[in-house]
Amino acid sequence: MLEATPESSVSREHFLTTVKGLRHVVDPTTLEASLSTMIGTRPHSASARIPLKRLLEFQTVIAEGRDDPLLLAKAYSHLNYDPGFMGRTFLAGALSLDEAISLLCRYMKVNSDLCTIKLQTNPDSATLRITPATGYSGAHEQLDAMVYSFSRILLALGIQSIDFIRLNHVPPLAIQDQYHHLFPAPVHFGGSEPAIQFSPEQLNRQLDWETCPVEKLAKRERRLKQLQGHPNWLESVEILIPALSRRGEAHIDRCANLLAVSPRSLQRHIRAEGSTFRDILDQSRRKLARNYLARGYANEVTASLLGYRQTAQFYRAFREWFGCSPSEYQHSPPP
Repeated sequence: MLEATPESSVSREHFLTTVKGLRHVVDPTTLEASLSTMIGTRPHSASARIPLKRLLEFQTVIAEGRDDPLLLAKAYSHLNYDPGFMGRTFLAGALSLDEAISLLCRYMKVNSDLCTIKLQTNPDSATLRITPATGYSGAHEQLDAMVYSFSRILLALGIQSIDFIRLNHVPPLAIQDQYHHLFPAPVHFGGSEPAIQFSPEQLNRQLDWETCPVEKLAKRERRLKQLQGHPNWLESVEILIPALSRRGEAHIDRCANLLAVSPRSLQRHIRAEGSTFRDILDQSRRKLARNYLARGYANEVTASLLGYRQTAQFYRAFREWFGCSPSEYQHSPPP
């Protein structure tokens, strides 16, 4: 479980998104006065973080005198969850729904320390588990709003239906109908932690993105490294390779540039973690090839997605990986 510390914070982007939603449900004068009092008027850099405790204090002031525990969730309901908008965010670094959810989970810390999210699957269900930070007992309103936001994101990505949404508290009976009316699925109250459950077969749904904003993905990756005590360079390279391969740019110079280090430094970091860029690229392409073929991509499309200029190059690499052709693999994949 995430432990909320005095240094816990949210990104300025997350804070401004919250304020954007609040403008629809809070009197502008009250909102501006609270912003000035709680956050101050001094300009901040785009990468500045807002202390999590300060954010919760700000939200307490906003909600004062308003007997509405769903105020924040209602504010979030005015935000843009259009699929076209999602396709212009870092989530467009994915080709399928499960990949997009993995990115959402990976970069949660970049947005906020309030919770962590993890996708768990079994043959009968897929569950997005939202684990709140300990130490902030009065954060139900913010957590409810974030659970609401996650459910809207899943629907925007193409989840056809959500089985249920679970919250980790029990609101007064008199207002429970408001939750059922606002949230896009049946709401269960009083679980150990918030969660969103849906059928697992939806995870393989392919996403129809026009472009892959690898620069936005790299920006998130760089920010995550700043927040990590011991950054994992191997993971960062693995995250970027699918998007770079689709653009024919899966080489160490481009990857290093996106991660704001020199190629020599990146190779040194990777070697310290027991690998090389060439090994990571080969292993990633092998894994991606299996995934793409399993999703029904044609051999020519798979070769292009992996960054091969000629399909024959892909055939040779595939035979080295699996000892058979892609067509043979699709008919009888090795264990």
